Amino acid sequence: MAQQTKDREHGRREQDAAGSESLEDAQALAEAEPDPSEALDETADAGEESKDDNIEQAAAQLGVDRYVLAGFFAAGLLAAYVLGRALHSLWSAAANKDWFAQTLPVVASVPDDDKSMYATILGGIVSLVVVYRTYKRPDVRAWSSDVAAELAKVVWPSRKEVTNSTFIVIVASTVATVYLTLLDRLWAFVTNIVYGDAS
Repeated sequence: MAQQTKDREHGRREQDAAGSESLEDAQALAEAEPDPSEALDETADAGEESKDDNIEQAAAQLGVDRYVLAGFFAAGLLAAYVLGRALHSLWSAAANKDWFAQTLPVVASVPDDDKSMYATILGGIVSLVVVYRTYKRPDVRAWSSDVAAELAKVVWPSRKEVTNSTFIVIVASTVATVYLTLLDRLWAFVTNIVYGDAS
């Protein structure tokens, strides 16, 4: 009987020990699991970082080609604007001529605002075609890639360097201005002593 009591007591102790271990395991597991709100914040931060990384990777993959593409894009926009304005001017000038109004009365009777819009669209289409065909030429691509590669080697100054350089230029210009003004006054004084007043 005493032996059975001891066995029961020992069994209870083992169960209590196992229960406390499982409780400790559950607590450790709960502590190890992140807070859902923290996980969402980390996910949002990771999403923004991955977006920035994707943009930087795309720019890095383009390399110097991004300068080439930007140059052709800017040239296309400029050409579209200039060509559109030129076409509008020519169209307006031709619409005032009698022979044009008699030959193409529908084209000559277009209102001036619509002429500007149509001329800009036509200029944009023409410049797009010209820029695309120019971009596809191997010699132009090679030349523009060489120029872009040289531009990529340029080291741009920091804000602090620009500020310091600007300050130095302003101080040097002020000193030179004061020096030349004093020198001019000195020579005017000497000239007046040597030659006297003209009056």
